[in-house]
Amino acid sequence: MMNTETVATPRKPNEENGSARSADWDNPRVASILSAAAKCFARKGFTATTLAEIGKELGLRKSIVHYYFASKAALIHEVQSFTYHRYLDKLKEATRNGDGTQQQATDALRALWEAIQNNKTGTGLNIEVWSAARRDPELKRRASGLQRDARQVIRDAIAPLAHKDPNRAEALAALILAVLNGLSVTEYLEGEDAKVREGYETFLELLRVGSSS
Repeated sequence: MMNTETVATPRKPNEENGSARSADWDNPRVASILSAAAKCFARKGFTATTLAEIGKELGLRKSIVHYYFASKAALIHEVQSFTYHRYLDKLKEATRNGDGTQQQATDALRALWEAIQNNKTGTGLNIEVWSAARRDPELKRRASGLQRDARQVIRDAIAPLAHKDPNRAEALAALILAVLNGLSVTEYLEGEDAKVREGYETFLELLRVGSSS
């Protein structure tokens, strides 16, 4: 039987940035398959994972997975968008009722980091996607679109730190995303949770001090 655990579904991606979805994320079965695929890809790698193993994760036959996704390649295209936008929705939620202060912007960035740390699957999946994207131009295009989506959300969140300067906000968003990606990979490879968290807090403090000058 299908795992009936509730799966939170993110909002629709920004289609103009090349990250348009083709699957119905609001369908509970589709959302469950995407979540299971993310775990399998992160655990065993894209090449070693089969559709049958993804189905087994949920107690489903391979044919049911294949009904919703024509191939494993189609699935990894969709699963990264699905997983990535769950993280971005965490940041949007943290800034939705913000008061426009630097402290609120810093708290929003902490919320995004917490979302990344609470789901180690996402980092492993990103590593697999980045590797597969070298051989798949469409996957690379979609992954690039997701990075642009992330920079846009971060740019909006850190507006107070950029003193409402669009160019400065864009540069800071690119820097913050690079730090988030780098620290999450470091933690994934080395398992130094406390040191990585300390590094991120140090980065936020430097960001706050630099924005105050």
